[in-house]
Amino acid sequence: MGTRFLLTSDSTVPDAVKARYLAATAKDITLTRAVDGLPHRMLRTEMVAELEGGAGRLRSLYGAVRRASRFRRLSGLSWPGMVRDGLAMRHGKELSWSQVLLAANTPMLLRAAMVEGRTDLGIMASGQVAALIEDLPSVAGLVERVMADAERTCAALGAESSPSGD
Repeated sequence: MGTRFLLTSDSTVPDAVKARYLAATAKDITLTRAVDGLPHRMLRTEMVAELEGGAGRLRSLYGAVRRASRFRRLSGLSWPGMVRDGLAMRHGKELSWSQVLLAANTPMLLRAAMVEGRTDLGIMASGQVAALIEDLPSVAGLVERVMADAERTCAALGAESSPSGD
């Protein structure tokens, strides 16, 4: 439901973000470990596609250092601090140096896309449902729709389980 509530008229995410989600098809949603070694379901942004493309270790590291440099200025982290934070986020996994740097910058990558509207620069978490969402109702309208659907489903299930003739 997180993606569904994100895509409401009341959501404060930038319009560019909402537009990117609304345009998404099933092919635009990926489950990837390419960012920081942990599985994340997200929209396949330019950055995610580049990371998944298997550009090779050296090219991936170069891209990660380039992005980390930008985000380092925003976050105020030092290079040693960024590496320390990235290594702390390994969760016992073997990570490339590219993934270590990206792990340290994951909050900034999310912020870039979801707060600043830089869908080209950041990462965009997504449920599978994103490909089916076509509108931006208010939160109140969405809750009313969910409740009405639940009531119809419960009524239908009740009708199926009652003995005939009752």
